[in-house]
Formats: sequence, structure tokens, C-alpha cells
Amino acid sequence: MSQPDNSLRLVLVIDDDQTAHLWAKRHLSAAGFTLISALNGYEGIEIFKKKSPDIVLVDIDMPGMDGFTTCSRIRELPTGKNTPLLMVTGTEDAERVALSYLAGATDFVVKPVNWKVLIHRLHYMIKASSLLKQLEKSETRLSKAQQMAKLGHWEWYFADDKMYWSDEVFTIFQLNKESFVPSYTNCHVLIHAEDSTYVKENVDNVIKNKVTVTIEHRIKTKQGQQRFVGQQIEVIENHSHELIGLTGTIQDITERKDHENKIKRLAYYDEVTELPNRTFFLELLSSSLKLAKRNNRGFAVLFLDLDDFKGVNDSYGHHVGDLLLKEISRRLVEGLRSSDIASRGLDKQYHDAEIARLGGDEFTILLNELTYPEEAAIVAEQIQKWIGEPVFLENQQIYTGSSIGIAIFPQDGEDSETLLRNADIAMYHAKKMGKGHYQFFHDSMNIKAQKRRKMENYMYQAITNNELRLHYQPIVNAKSGQLIGSEALMRWDSPQLGFLPPDDFISLAEDNGLIIKFGEWAIREVCRQHKLWQQQGMGHLTIAVNLSGLQFNQATFVPMVKGILAENNIDYPEFLIFEITETVIMANTEKMFNILWQLKNMGIKLSVDDFGTGYSSLSYLKSFPLDSLKIDRSFVKDLPNNEDDAAIVNAILAVAHSLNLSTVAEGVETYQQRDFIENSTCSSIQGYFLSKPIPADEFEQYWKSKLTD
Repeated sequence: MSQPDNSLRLVLVIDDDQTAHLWAKRHLSAAGFTLISALNGYEGIEIFKKKSPDIVLVDIDMPGMDGFTTCSRIRELPTGKNTPLLMVTGTEDAERVALSYLAGATDFVVKPVNWKVLIHRLHYMIKASSLLKQLEKSETRLSKAQQMAKLGHWEWYFADDKMYWSDEVFTIFQLNKESFVPSYTNCHVLIHAEDSTYVKENVDNVIKNKVTVTIEHRIKTKQGQQRFVGQQIEVIENHSHELIGLTGTIQDITERKDHENKIKRLAYYDEVTELPNRTFFLELLSSSLKLAKRNNRGFAVLFLDLDDFKGVNDSYGHHVGDLLLKEISRRLVEGLRSSDIASRGLDKQYHDAEIARLGGDEFTILLNELTYPEEAAIVAEQIQKWIGEPVFLENQQIYTGSSIGIAIFPQDGEDSETLLRNADIAMYHAKKMGKGHYQFFHDSMNIKAQKRRKMENYMYQAITNNELRLHYQPIVNAKSGQLIGSEALMRWDSPQLGFLPPDDFISLAEDNGLIIKFGEWAIREVCRQHKLWQQQGMGHLTIAVNLSGLQFNQATFVPMVKGILAENNIDYPEFLIFEITETVIMANTEKMFNILWQLKNMGIKLSVDDFGTGYSSLSYLKSFPLDSLKIDRSFVKDLPNNEDDAAIVNAILAVAHSLNLSTVAEGVETYQQRDFIENSTCSSIQGYFLSKPIPADEFEQYWKSKLTD
């Protein structure tokens, strides 16, 4: 069904975070809404008075006047009584939700905002609001309002089995009141066969217990259409309180059901393949567990990962990668419903197999009613056969394969998390065996977990045995091309595991707390390297170091930094830049404020890493002693062709310029990206276009080469 035309629908966004307005404009404008922005509650109320928007989004946490007060003030305005008003909150805290409704909010939405779901809600709320406004115009237009709401009224008297229908009931059932005589018998045949018993049971309940019930069910119209209706049914009594009949309202809720189904699809189905997503699959798996335990039956979970899918994306682009995922999904669905599996010796087809895409190139298949484990192997072989056939996409013949892990209930796990994890472990083992293999889970094959434990053991020795290394990625002035500094990036040269990039061990170090020691080593090593470069005339170069949130939570962090600067006789602490993510800064604002100012007073520069990807308020830019923003590579990679990314980058640069902050564009890899940044107000550039991260001695050679440019 096409979306309604919202070209004249005004959405007022009240938020002190300019990024929130940017994202709202990006998503809501594309959906046809017209946006009005206000940066605080006072401004928002004045705009509301002048513009009378159709719907309002208010952030709860704003300086001056918070969202609760703003909401209450709007409700007091003559035109603000019934305007839909959504409160935007960072947490789904019960108290904040309750306060939102007390302030007069229609609903609330939690950050990070799922814009696709929100757009559907806005469509529905604006439509409902419009209906309410029409109802309020005049009581004399009640009939018209009921027609617009598709709401009818009926009465049924037992004595003569007569029913009274309002005109709208005839419209809902698409019947002519001149030729159709309403009666309980005639009405009941119009109810969908699958819902007939449900409706009868509820009617009997009203009659027996004299209660009021509200039900939803399907009907069949005269033209054979299936529609959804909602009914409220209650008793009719005479003056002696004797039951003489029933009365009720009936409303066509098909459109609402369509909206609910769309929202459900967004929440439970993968957008690319239209298969169930991880959330839906886990619910299906939970249901299968209950049924299998009750009936003492087995089932299998297959964890499938495509071979070389990254290569397809890199070679042909993500568009072709998505087309490949769709084709793989089609083959899985059609194959598991076909007779091909049955021909391999199974006594049934897997019509009840549940297939889901967990994300990326990972799929799961749930095989219910497993008679014996070997059935899962037969299915896995057939899946690999289907996937292994060539795929023709965009005039390209593409070959891919799959690695499959199999976990069997109950021997490989008795809960959803364990079964899915063990199927994943089995898949990992299958992939290690080579392409196109499947593998049953077994405790002895838990390689991934063993490797993690082994890596952790080796990790404790990394600093003591001098196995950590720092590589330095150059940063240059965007206009002059002059080398101005570098970012220090950690590597681990393990004798047992080989040379590891940060993605292989940093997350584990975060989990086990070793990131604190690793971070201290990195700061000390950077200071040592700075002194050496200072002796070579390179002391003017800055060095940026990434910091973990765990480090900031240590009471000894600031004294530790101060001690390292002193022990290395650092006389120019301004060379050192600490890079912190928005998430870390906003985790504990007051504590972070104090720590950052202490570092700033020591002469250290402070930068926000991956700027633009968080959900925090821009207000921290004013209050915290920051020096620079690093524009996240996700906004740079599609420059200059992606207009949205270009707009976001320019907006970030404008904010930084107004606050006198320097900027670094990271992830610059092409001439086109470099040219775009050079022609902007961005201060500096970092990325593979200039150089990959390199060891200190190679960085020295890079510096020398820049001197001769």
C-alpha cells in the first residue's frame, strides 16, 4: 500500500542536539514530511503557537526547560490539546515513561531511534489525530465521523432474533440494506471460518456471565474480501435486569492491522532477504525448545556462513552482494520445501523448517521433529549443493559455497543461547576444515573458545615479554599536505599466535580488563617515541592515542598519565592527543568533565573519535575542553557521491568551526575523497590514501620524504 502524501504535514522537532535535527531531516524529509526545528523548549512553544504543527517530537533532556515542562506547556495551548506529541528519551526507564504520560505525551520513543518504525508510527498517529479533530468539529457530523472511522453499531434481540445495523455496518460488510436482512444466523456466516469458534465462544461468554468483551477477528465481505474488524459486545437488559439481547460496536481495523504488520515486519524480518531476523529466530527457537521438551523430541540448529562473501562485496559491490543474499535465501526456502530432500532418504519434507538471516552472510535453519541426527547431515549436504550452483547476477557468473555447523537438541545444549553458540562453534570448525564442509558440534572441537582462553593466557605475558608494538598512521594538513602528526595504533607480535591487528585482541582485552595495562603501555611508549623524535627534529609532530572507557574509570588514570610525562621529561605535552569516543564521554558526564579538565590543564589535547556515530547531545562540545573532532570513516567512504554523507560532513565541519575545534577526516582512501576534504573547511586528513599504519622507523622515512616534497 502506498504511503500517504505528507507534503503538508508539519513535524516540529524540539531538541538541543543539532545532530538530532540533522538525522530527523535526513529520514523524515525523505518520507515526505516538512520539518520545523527548535533548539529549546521556549523556542519550540513559540514556534508551535505560530505554525500549529501536525505532530511534535520533544527530547526529554534539554537545558533550561526540559521535555516534560515543554510538553505540559504545549498541552495548555488552545491548539495543543490533541496534537500528537512524542517524547524522545535515551533510556526506557519506567519513571521517565510515566512522567512523559503525566506531562501529556501521546507516546514516547527511545534512542537510538529506529527511523523506519518511527515513520510508520507518525503516519498512523497523524491520521488518528486528523480523525479526532474531525470528530470534535461538530456533534451533528457524528454520522460522517463514524463513516470515516469505519465504525458501526448493532443490536440483537433474542425474542425474535432480529438485529439492527447502522448504515456503517452494512458498508463494512459491503452489503445492501435493502436486500440483506440482519440476523444472528445471517451475520455469523460472514465471519471468517477460522475465527468462527472464537467469536461464538466470546458471545456465549457475554450471555452467560453478563460481561463486556472486546474482540478482533476477520470477516468475509460480499465481494469475497478478507478484512479485520474490532468489536465491543455487551448485554441489553430490561427494567427487571433480565437479559433480552446484545449490543455492540464494530469497526473496520484492516488499515491498522496493515500498519501493525508492517511494523512487525520491520522488527522481526530482515530487510534484504525478507527472512525472519535474529530476534524472530530466537523466539522460534524458544518455542521449539518448549515443544521438544514436552514431547521428548529432538531438533537441529544449522548455522550457515557463506564462503568468500566478503570477496563478492569487494569485487562487485554491496548491491550485488545483496542480490546474492536474496538468491541464496530463495534457494534455501524453495529447497527445504521441495521433494529433493525426501529423495535422499528422509521420510518427510521440511515444510516446517524455519530459516533466518542473523546478519551479514550468516543464516540459521531450524529443523523441527528430527527423527535421528543423520537427517541434519542430509539437509546440510543438500543446502551446500543448492548454494554451490553458479549464480548469474548483473551479467556476472558468481560462485560461492557455504560452511555449516550443526547442533542437536538435547545433546548439544538445552537452551537457545547454548544451541546457537555451539552451532556457531561447529560452523567455525567446518570453515577451518576448508570450504564447503559441514560439521556436527562436539565438546572436543570447541576451538574458538579454546583459542580465546589460549590467547588470554598469552596476553598476560605480552607486556612483560615486550610483544606489543605501535604503528603510526600519518596525518597531514588538508590544504598544504604538510605532515602534522600521526595516530598510534597497537599491534601484538605474539610468538605463539603471530602478528595480530587490534581487531583480533582489543575486544578481549576490554573484556578481561587488560586494556588498562595495554593503554598505560601505549601512553608510555608514545612518550618514549616522542623524545626520540624530538632529538631528530620531529618533536613538533602530534601523536594521537585511543583511550578506552575502562581507563577513565580508574581512579589512578590521571596520576598515571602525569607520572609518565614526568618520567620521560616531556616538556611539550601538547604533542599528545587523547582520542575518546562520544559514548565514553557521555557515560558519566560529571566524572568525565573533571578528568578531561585535569588532562587539559596538563597540556594534553583532547579529541572526539568517530564523531557523528553516537547518540549523545552536542551540548557536551560546549562544556568539555575539547580541541578537535575526528569525522568517522563511515561518512567519508562514499564521498563525494553520497549527498547525505556530504551534508553530514559539512554540518559537522560547520559545528566544529563555530566552536573553534579542528577536524580530522579519517578513512580517506581515494583522490575523490581527498579532493572533497581539501575543498572543505576540514583541518587535516588521515587514511590509506596517505599511508597505512607503519612502524616507527618507516614513519621516520615518511617524515623525511615529506621534507623533500
